[in-house]
Amino acid sequence: MGIGHYLFSFSGRINRAKQWAGILVGLVFAILISVLLGGTIGSAVIALTQGKTTVDAIKAMPQFLTFEVGACALYLLGFYVGIAIATKRLHDRNKSAWWLLVFFALPLILQIPALQFLPTLFAHLADVMRAARDHLPPPALPVEPPLVVIGRGAATIIGLWAFVELYILRGTVGDNRFGPDPLAGKS
Repeated sequence: MGIGHYLFSFSGRINRAKQWAGILVGLVFAILISVLLGGTIGSAVIALTQGKTTVDAIKAMPQFLTFEVGACALYLLGFYVGIAIATKRLHDRNKSAWWLLVFFALPLILQIPALQFLPTLFAHLADVMRAARDHLPPPALPVEPPLVVIGRGAATIIGLWAFVELYILRGTVGDNRFGPDPLAGKS
């Protein structure tokens, strides 16, 4: 299996080592790209923090469009490659790619109540900052609704389950419906 098949194909199987290698290479790649893309507008952002420019002036820079387009394109490429690698790893566990919905989409859906609670947290942060500015005691932290706590907890449990399935457990020994054992003939 060539690098193109490994990165872009949704067929076949890969073992845990290749899954971990994909994550590590992706992490290094993301750091390098972040540094390169950040360098395109980094000086402008520093000027913004020093009050020497505005957000509108930064958005008007040609480098900002390069940053936006580059970051978006690289994110989409990384997302595609990640899904392709996860699919092959699920195949190694003798599971179809539909499990990606359980492992990745369901936790996002379960986080919707937490996202709806964010404006309350931002308002609280503003109140804390006002209290600090006026030398007053900070207001009490708002209590999260039960649905937020339950959603976050369930998403965490599913995330741990996905981690164990994709990164810890060995694949099916021998051939399965998705192809030959990637470790066949290896000790």
